[in-house]
Amino acid sequence: MKTKELVDPNVLYREQLLELGTLLLAARQQQGQTLEAMATKTLIRPSLLAAIEQGDLDGLPEPVYIRGLIRRYGDALHLDGETLASQFFTPRRIERRSWQESPAAQLRPLHLYGAYFMLMLTAISGLSYVLRQTAPEVTMLPPLAPLGEVEPNPATSTNAPPPASEPAEPQAPIKVKMTLTSQSWLRITSDGTTEFEGILQPGDTRLWLADQALTIRAGNAGAVMVSYNDNQAEALGQPGMVREVTYSSQSTVSLAW
Repeated sequence: MKTKELVDPNVLYREQLLELGTLLLAARQQQGQTLEAMATKTLIRPSLLAAIEQGDLDGLPEPVYIRGLIRRYGDALHLDGETLASQFFTPRRIERRSWQESPAAQLRPLHLYGAYFMLMLTAISGLSYVLRQTAPEVTMLPPLAPLGEVEPNPATSTNAPPPASEPAEPQAPIKVKMTLTSQSWLRITSDGTTEFEGILQPGDTRLWLADQALTIRAGNAGAVMVSYNDNQAEALGQPGMVREVTYSSQSTVSLAW
């Protein structure tokens, strides 16, 4: 029985990134542009541009964000940024045919591992959505009085009961409305539960509600216009910037990368 060798999925990403980075580096040098000049055009830090050109996966954020950086960098160099970005971290469709005739029979182990990795991510995401939709609602019932105890009758009681305290005013829910001006990956967490994780397109509008806290993590913060509790909409951050913002009734916490 042969032992299967485990392959690090980052190896595939490094190969793809190195090929694309070499192409972008050659285009920049041919046009006589410096990293600082391209950083000004793309609003991307020079260190991130250098990491892309050198295929340095460790110096970059998660793969889903790298695609946005490659697209912006390619467009700034007058290349087809969308096509370049599609060559990185892109699952491919496999036609149904016999194993001997299918392209999968000719794939290298790294390609097979990458396809399996994407399939597992899709299955986990779908299962999480189904569980949230089918989770039973919990109804809190008032506690029952112990047997043998009888509530006193106010009409026959010699001492009037103390006045009931006024109930505290219910806390207003957190309401966040967002509109996208360009494509961005988003993850929305409401009161500790992930409500959405995926890519939204320009013109998409969403309304999110929470009781305690609502957290927004965006891969392209400049594309996300956010209105908190019906206030004036503002951009979540700078274009191409990864940012995480938590809204609560007391304060707003912001984290940026």
